[in-house]
Amino acid sequence: MSRQPNLTATLAKGLEVMEALADLEETGLTELARRLDLSAPTLFRILSTLVAEGYALKAAGRYRLSLKSWEIGAKAVRRLKLKDLVRPRAERLSQRSAESAHLAVLQGSGVVIIDKVDAAQPVRVDTYLGQRAPAHCSATGKAILAFLPPERVDEVLEPPLQRYTERTICDVRKLRKELAAARGQGYAVNRGEWRTDVCAIAVPLQDHAKEVVASLSLTLPTVRFTEDAIRTSFLPALREAAAAISADLGRA
Repeated sequence: MSRQPNLTATLAKGLEVMEALADLEETGLTELARRLDLSAPTLFRILSTLVAEGYALKAAGRYRLSLKSWEIGAKAVRRLKLKDLVRPRAERLSQRSAESAHLAVLQGSGVVIIDKVDAAQPVRVDTYLGQRAPAHCSATGKAILAFLPPERVDEVLEPPLQRYTERTICDVRKLRKELAAARGQGYAVNRGEWRTDVCAIAVPLQDHAKEVVASLSLTLPTVRFTEDAIRTSFLPALREAAAAISADLGRA
């Protein structure tokens, strides 16, 4: 992908390395260089800089991201008025449906959880704030993509799309049809497309200008994701929450 003019290539590579570290528990220099298609000397210099500045940790020749990045992200999240507006509605949504509610925003080709309310269920999906998921195979991602301008969707769905399970839709044409359906029905679903044992249903959240700024989901184990539950519980609760949040955003 060609870079825009006036960008700093070294910084861009450094940020790319940080994003890769965020996706990995830990990694060695050789495997990370292969993953990013970077030369070992270049990657070593970048990693050494990140370690020196406190953004990465090194132990026994293995690298991992430090909490410094999380601290910066947490400060940004605290400034998001969206999170404060959604929180009470998300809590009510989780209580009403007995499932976990997630608030997510699009970032690059993925979605990031910026707030969540865990279900009281003894068996529930394990997620965390700041967790990133691929937009093309997550309900929160598809709920946002369905309402974005075509050129932005093209950027996110640039092939090849990564396959995570046998249910992941990697054919861009099929995915576009699903996004069109999601736009028509007002919600998107993920039936084990990212993780086999996890399903979700999500709705878009619109601001005062009717632009989709985030999505709200119910995420749960596949065994509880039944058509009856979707129709009688999940979808009505999500639609009610989305309508109330959009009204709140319109007044904000």
